[in-house]
Amino acid sequence: MNKKIQPKTHTVTFKCASCGSEYQIESTYKQDTVSIDVCSNCHPFYKSKSLNQKAKGRAEKLSEKFVAGMNTMKTKPAPKANPTKKTNKKTNLVKSLDDLK
Repeated sequence: MNKKIQPKTHTVTFKCASCGSEYQIESTYKQDTVSIDVCSNCHPFYKSKSLNQKAKGRAEKLSEKFVAGMNTMKTKPAPKANPTKKTNKKTNLVKSLDDLK
């Protein structure tokens, strides 16, 4: 590599404004110290707290609906029996010629 065209690097200190962590990195940045808002120590994504709601699959959603349905069935009163008795028309049919006499 040609040394004349390579950019000059020096140690730059990046300081987090939230938690105060400092990182020293070789960089071509002009300043010696740089203030950053959030670093990997205090960012919620890197702490696994970024998602307040968890993504659920189809099976979990269906299971929740099933459990909710079972709970509502338990809280509802049982249906009352119908007092009118339905007659079966097939029982009144004639089975033989002797029944017609």
